[in-house]
Amino acid sequence: MPGMHRLDLARPECSPAARRFHSPVLGTLLCLASALGYSTVNLLLRRLGTRYDPVWIIWVKETITIVPLVPWLAWRVVRTVPDRTALRAIAGLAAIGLLTNTVATPPLVWAMGVIGLAIAVPLSLGVNLIACAVFGRWYLGERVSVRTVLAMTLLILSVAVLGMGAVRANESISGLALTVGPFWVALALAAACSAGVIYGGLNVVIRRAAIGGISLPAIAFIVPAMGAIALAPASFWTERTLQVLAAAPEDGLVFLACGTLNLLAFLAIIKGLQMTSVVRANVLTASQAAIAAIGGLLFFQEAASPALVLGISLTVAGMTLIDQPAT
Repeated sequence: MPGMHRLDLARPECSPAARRFHSPVLGTLLCLASALGYSTVNLLLRRLGTRYDPVWIIWVKETITIVPLVPWLAWRVVRTVPDRTALRAIAGLAAIGLLTNTVATPPLVWAMGVIGLAIAVPLSLGVNLIACAVFGRWYLGERVSVRTVLAMTLLILSVAVLGMGAVRANESISGLALTVGPFWVALALAAACSAGVIYGGLNVVIRRAAIGGISLPAIAFIVPAMGAIALAPASFWTERTLQVLAAAPEDGLVFLACGTLNLLAFLAIIKGLQMTSVVRANVLTASQAAIAAIGGLLFFQEAASPALVLGISLTVAGMTLIDQPAT
């Protein structure tokens, strides 16, 4: 349409000196930094989840995430007007962002306090990649190779094995768990799996939006902004406000770290995927499952078990093997 401009995703031409930095080595380091960043966020969320309401935790985290992007957004709004295609992509991002921050992440944070970080995170990661393959085929028309089918089989097995180890995990942290018992374990497993499905949808919608011309900072703003907006009213119920007023001062730094690392990890993985192969990125992403297990064992008294070790091994193998189309 005349006079209308899409939010530009195109990268400016790089000088020869700048191209030297666009290497597989730097891409690998960025992907590893992203995995470590998200793993740290999960550890911090696990800590906060035993002290504060999950809805309030996610609201604060998402609000902190978007604050650095507000000046950029204001500048872009003045300079560009999205066309109809961009508006559809923005609407899709807003819808999946709303689901992510209301239906997926708060229940996942709660599940971490019931079945432990070592079970909840690998479970969510495994279901996430299964959902990515299914949604990518259905929504983007991407192929599903034999390698991907084998990877999905391993991931499905990992979900089943981790589910079998959840009861023991719940018992091992009975002194710290939010709730104890088979019913709550089943509910926590369902929460982790449903979060994985929604995160898979989020990945596909983000990719579709990026292909459609929405810039990476815009994507990084829209998704968490929906959480900040949608969760704001529920975050200030009387009992939650009292809980906030009674919060330990040092927890403010924990919340700040959550939001900051969340933003940096997202930007790092996007840039890293531009510089290295998807297979290598998957290997590094799989490290989150192992880091979650180690963190749960070291910091939250979560017990190791054969089901936990086997389930995480299958998750890492499936993540490493899955074949995603190059962007």
